[in-house]
Amino acid sequence: MSLRKYTSALNYRTLISVIISFIATKIAYYYNLVFDLDLTLISVAVVFPLVFTLGSAFQRREKALEHLGRAKGALASIKYCFSASKNIVDEEKEKIYSGVNSVKSELISFLYAKSNDKAKLNQSIGMIQSFIMEHRDALGRSLSLRVYRLMRDVIMGIENSISIKVHRTPQSIRAYCELFIYIFPFYYAPTLIKNVDSGSGEIINSLPVPMIDNDYAFIVYGLNIIISFILISLFNVQEQIENPYDQDGMDDIKLKNYELDY
Repeated sequence: MSLRKYTSALNYRTLISVIISFIATKIAYYYNLVFDLDLTLISVAVVFPLVFTLGSAFQRREKALEHLGRAKGALASIKYCFSASKNIVDEEKEKIYSGVNSVKSELISFLYAKSNDKAKLNQSIGMIQSFIMEHRDALGRSLSLRVYRLMRDVIMGIENSISIKVHRTPQSIRAYCELFIYIFPFYYAPTLIKNVDSGSGEIINSLPVPMIDNDYAFIVYGLNIIISFILISLFNVQEQIENPYDQDGMDDIKLKNYELDY
């Protein structure tokens, strides 16, 4: 587990980004490219959309936890409401207990699954609703109203959880962010060369094409690769928590905990 927390954000994008960074730096040295460019563009093109999508993904995760907890708590309360009723026989109470467990199981199965088919989930919810309608007289007016309010919380919690799975953060922003991360090394490498070589004082500015000091090339290669690695790793983290239910990342919601009974 300790090693996985450092490697969970690594995937094929990481390799692509590192290769592109190496190639971009090599091209800059090969064609003697030295620019003193404003890196504010990087903030607008990469950092801002990356921070925005990463923050949105974490907010979605927190909302998902809230909605799942709300649905589970309301289901448990419905079961307790029926337990408190003296006018319903134990055999009938077992049916609502089974129905509550069925809704939880079907919800977890739906959130795990890649498809968006919720027919079984709707069927389980419908069974509870039918049971409540059938036994509303036995529950009494006060308890019936409480159960209906709890059922509303169940449905709202489930529907909001489903919406988080189906609807994602803006796809276009994420696509442009990934594209600019791959383009970024070509923009950054000449600027790095300029800054590093200027610091060493070994650029011959009197020549029409400045000569680049290759003694510091390893620093430029290293910095360009490290910056690209950091950016793509953050993008991968965002991608993993984009769907907090699919168990793809370490920060995904532990859905099995919501199947447990109180």
